[in-house]
Amino acid sequence: MDSKDHDSWLLNHILDLKFNAVWFSPMTVATDVEKTMHGKVMTGSYYATRDHFRLDADMTSGDDAQDKKHLQHFAKLCKDNGVKLYADLVFNHVAADHPLVAQEDREISDIKKRAHGHLHLLRGNKNKLIGVSWQENGEKKEFFFKFRRNDDLKLQFGGPPEDPWTDVAQVNYSSPEGRRFFVEGDATHKGYWKQVIDWHLDNGFTGFRCDAAYLIPPESWEDIVSYTKAKQPDATFMAETLCQDLPKVVRMSEAKIIENGKERPAFDLGMLGFYWWNLRDDWLPKDENKRVQDMSKFGGAGSPDTHDTEGTVAGGIRKAFNHAARADHIVAEVSIRQYAVAALAANSSYVQMGYEFCNEKQNSVFRGQVKPQDFFDLVKKAKGHALDISDQMRAINELKENLHVENCRVQIKEHHPIQDGKIVKIRCEYIDVDTNQKTAEIVMLLNQKPEKGAVELHDHGLLGHLQKSGLEALQLAGGTPAAKPVISDVLIYHTPVTKVPAKAPTAAPGHKPPPPALAA
Repeated sequence: MDSKDHDSWLLNHILDLKFNAVWFSPMTVATDVEKTMHGKVMTGSYYATRDHFRLDADMTSGDDAQDKKHLQHFAKLCKDNGVKLYADLVFNHVAADHPLVAQEDREISDIKKRAHGHLHLLRGNKNKLIGVSWQENGEKKEFFFKFRRNDDLKLQFGGPPEDPWTDVAQVNYSSPEGRRFFVEGDATHKGYWKQVIDWHLDNGFTGFRCDAAYLIPPESWEDIVSYTKAKQPDATFMAETLCQDLPKVVRMSEAKIIENGKERPAFDLGMLGFYWWNLRDDWLPKDENKRVQDMSKFGGAGSPDTHDTEGTVAGGIRKAFNHAARADHIVAEVSIRQYAVAALAANSSYVQMGYEFCNEKQNSVFRGQVKPQDFFDLVKKAKGHALDISDQMRAINELKENLHVENCRVQIKEHHPIQDGKIVKIRCEYIDVDTNQKTAEIVMLLNQKPEKGAVELHDHGLLGHLQKSGLEALQLAGGTPAAKPVISDVLIYHTPVTKVPAKAPTAAPGHKPPPPALAA
């Protein structure tokens, strides 16, 4: 679509790259509490929300009503052009300086005075602290917490040692008050998270990436997802499943909803850890892929890196090969290869904004650390040079769209080195979730070490088999593969596609998952 058809440079960019969704990190008011992360003092994490119903000052002009109109206008432009808006739901915690936390602190202080220090700790499942009891005027009183607390009644901090969550208050889902207030609601109070869902739906968001979803009980997700889909049937839920606590990811498969009279997993998608996969080991294709498919209808969403990874793909490769003669080309070739795997070996795919220009700086989730000008400076530096991999990403996205596999799960059937380990072969099948029939197949031949130059594929047996299989070749470097293809990044063989003529977007009945997405 020509950029003159609408007035958003971001939407123009999304459409140009053939993405069909955009995911925003949290945009509402961030905490003012400082935290120490990797030895550095940080403040203003957007994943520590202080007000869920107002945009943060960094996102606004100062006029809340006008800014909401701008957001709704952008949402309408996106909808009119077939682009889905994803919001980031952080339902494990709120900011430590959230008014709800201050209110509970005051209530506890008042209780201590009334109980004259004689408090009994109340514990729930697995001995977790859920509240206190005391005697007052000969009558037993009880108070249940909304937030997780230690035995001294101070906030309980979680997170890894290098990144303690000292700027957030974790919701106490073990407590009946935590569940009532945030999820279940009652006759006089709609669950707080449902109010947050309403705010996002009202502003045009119909996709939801669920931060640290594995930390929230399955029954709470059942309630939240069912509520949302009742209001917005095509709402999409993508769960963050990137963690080392695997039993909690397995537990997520317990979350079920009813759709068209049948029970199905509550989540549509889960996130796969392609960033950590070396393309050869079994843990992702067999173990992680199965866990994610067990807890979601459509299986995995893939990305070469995310805001949670230690760095970006391009940044890591730059450090390793900065002094090589072809440094820029090596960075680009690895970035292309990794995106191809993440996009084609999963139902959906997403990247951080800037990946298309081999962004070497990790995007920040703290207030003020990333400015809009940073992106335009990146474009200026990379546009038209080796680090501009827009054309290759566009080709991959177009291929995925034209395969018509949005209703499929992906099975990685082969992943092993060939040709003396210089090439990695990955074969995937797309299986329709309703019919269980194979819809399409792709074979990726990846240059294992682009830093050593392009590799000529001389395995005649493999070439003959691919040709007889009826698969067509897409070589991202351009041109038609020769009798002996040369692979600089990745060579893709795929089920023949039939391009659908462009037409005005229409609302499709039922659910249709939106691969791929551009994370902003």
